[in-house]
Amino acid sequence: MAEQTPGSPRQDSVDSIRVTRTEVLERYEEFKDAARKRKDKLENARKFQQFKRDADELEAWVNEKTRIASDESYKDRANLQAKIQKHQAFEAEVAAHENSIASFQNTGKAMIAYNHFAREAIQARLDEISSLWRSLLETSGDKRQKLQDAQKREEFMREADEVAAWISDRKAVASSDEMGKDLEYVEMLQKNFDDFLKDLQANEASISSINKLAEQLVEENHPDAELIGTRQEALNQAWKDLKGLAQLRQEKLMGAHEIQKFNREADETKSWMNEKDTALMSDDYGR
Repeated sequence: MAEQTPGSPRQDSVDSIRVTRTEVLERYEEFKDAARKRKDKLENARKFQQFKRDADELEAWVNEKTRIASDESYKDRANLQAKIQKHQAFEAEVAAHENSIASFQNTGKAMIAYNHFAREAIQARLDEISSLWRSLLETSGDKRQKLQDAQKREEFMREADEVAAWISDRKAVASSDEMGKDLEYVEMLQKNFDDFLKDLQANEASISSINKLAEQLVEENHPDAELIGTRQEALNQAWKDLKGLAQLRQEKLMGAHEIQKFNREADETKSWMNEKDTALMSDDYGR
């Protein structure tokens, strides 16, 4: 084979082919790099659109749940236990959605970490969803507390009404002016009143329970603490009045018993004296 000398036509042709090959390869690498970048941009755009759809869906769901949690059903005192149970189910549903929120946050943070072209918009959306989620949890917790407060208030008022009705009923007995017409009748009234006093003593625990519950609610800064305190004072005053009436009734019965006992003894003494007077006035001197 003949040796190719520099500058020969054949050598120039070989060099030209090499240059062309190199240029083609460089262009191909540039093409592949551009294609890869284009693919990455398209993928990032796809991920961003998916991220925005997920954000919109989460926002709509959170806003709907916040609307539900914002209702004021606790103001209606009827069926509070059923409302509390319904809200418990609602909170369970919200808690179950926490994984979706966490997954969304992780996806957004990962996109930002990879220097996504829309990282500022992604961060802003993450902040918005986080704020809405916190607002939902706060609103839901506030409703739970208000339902519990309403239930506690109703429990206190129901117990207070029952005790107040019981006190009112017992006041009618303690206020009686019946004193009896004879010793036996008074003693019967005293026996019945002794049973009445035992009933008062047995139910003093109910008064203590009401006071304990009222003090607990006031200590918890219950929103109706003022109303509860006022009702507690009225109940304690009614209880004090009842015990005062009971003591006065007991004293009156004791006085009536003494009077009837005195009258009985006086009658017996009078009868005995009459017998003696009859004996002394007798004309029978014997034989």
